Amino acid sequence: MDTRHFSKANALKYIFIYFLLFLAGDLLSSLLFDLLFSAVELPVRQLYPILRMSGCLLLTYLLFWLYTAKGLRMRMEDFGITCSVPKWGILLAVLLPLFVVSVYLLIGDTAVNAVPFGEALLIAAASLAIGAKSGILEEMLFRGYMMRLLESGWNRRFAILVPSVVFGLLHIPSMDTFSIAGVLLLTLSGTLVGIMFSIAAYRGNSIGNSALLHGVWNAVMITDLLHITTAQDAYGSPLVSITIPSDSIFLTGGGFGAEASVVSIAGYLLVCGFILFMSRKNPAE
Repeated sequence: MDTRHFSKANALKYIFIYFLLFLAGDLLSSLLFDLLFSAVELPVRQLYPILRMSGCLLLTYLLFWLYTAKGLRMRMEDFGITCSVPKWGILLAVLLPLFVVSVYLLIGDTAVNAVPFGEALLIAAASLAIGAKSGILEEMLFRGYMMRLLESGWNRRFAILVPSVVFGLLHIPSMDTFSIAGVLLLTLSGTLVGIMFSIAAYRGNSIGNSALLHGVWNAVMITDLLHITTAQDAYGSPLVSITIPSDSIFLTGGGFGAEASVVSIAGYLLVCGFILFMSRKNPAE
């Protein structure tokens, strides 16, 4: 990683630029694909998210790379943006959603939607595309550029905490319904998951760890692979649905969903604890 020091003013300026590039990539890809598919009709609807997410990923990645290489004259690797993922990173990426889903399987009613095999494959492919797009791009922005720039201008603890709080707050507009308790729960869970991604990235000195953890989590938890809802909040036609027999905000996650529930929070804490335990046991890794 490049050891170049950035002043606080420059660090904030570059973070703002990268945030604008992140938004620009999403907006431009949406406009391009909406224009394209207004003229071209896709044979199946599941192809749209696959193409749109892939296009957004490539376009935003290109914008990030161009500014890093031409604007800052640095490499993406200098911000920890590499594909390096150790075995423990793969293990945690699988175990986190497995733990949360297993708990909900125990307390909820499960239904499997019978769909043709080809449609199920398309749903799975769309889920992976959604997970990859959000996991890679959000980790590039928050745990790559933002975290490393803040560390340069301030310190590592500040660099972990601030992007994590911002990450949690930026999810508030995605809530279906708003309440004080729901917002507080989302802010807590969103900040905690941001800290989890941050220490995963630092542990492996690469966003590869956090991107895989983030991407697999989103592919399972926010797509049509699986819906965890109450009976009155059920929507869509997922491959698997788990209906929670309680409308307690601690199980439903309030207006945001199961990702903000105490079950998920427990999962985030377990992952954080595991990474910190490894760091103390093998600090040189």
